[in-house]
Amino acid sequence: MKKETIFYILAFFVVFIAVTGAISFSGSNNRLENFHQVKIEEGDSLWSLAEQFHENANITKQEFVEWVQDKNNIHSSTIKPGDLVVVPLDKEEFYQMEQIASE
Repeated sequence: MKKETIFYILAFFVVFIAVTGAISFSGSNNRLENFHQVKIEEGDSLWSLAEQFHENANITKQEFVEWVQDKNNIHSSTIKPGDLVVVPLDKEEFYQMEQIASE
């Protein structure tokens, strides 16, 4: 095989990987916009949020905490009052549940 052919094949794979990575990265931010945000109050913790919301998200408390840490780039279990945290609840479904509960 000629050196040019090998170069073109390698270039194709590098471009393919770069485009796939760019699409994956930009897609995850757009998807987070579809989830409900919670404003952290004094005394809140990731585990108290899990206790409050995990059943609506249809996941365990452990999975809830791990999801919140991963999607919000939280590297500890400490959150501060005033922080906004995305939780694994579809925004539209959450608002529908609130409306039904308030009626």
